[in-house]
Amino acid sequence: MKLLTSVALSAVFVFSSASAFADIPDFSKTSAAKSSYDFSKNQPATGNQLQQDSSRHDFSKTVAASKDYQFSKNDVEAREVTVSPSIQHDFSTTTALKQS
Repeated sequence: MKLLTSVALSAVFVFSSASAFADIPDFSKTSAAKSSYDFSKNQPATGNQLQQDSSRHDFSKTVAASKDYQFSKNDVEAREVTVSPSIQHDFSTTTALKQS
């Protein structure tokens, strides 16, 4: 019974989705699709039509942007001391060297 309900709900979902009934637009009938269309007469995008970069930050609004900010009062970053493992091996201590 659960399987039948699940299948019925899945079928209803698939057939009632908006994409199943959506018409595919035919852009070949637009005026821009004509070979005589002059794209140079289009108006340039302005204002909200331009895509804004969201990865940029306006640093002029930060505390450090004011002329009274003193960078000398910043805390010094604690550096981590890492010891990289040595890739050299002392072969004089191996048994193969001692046998010869």
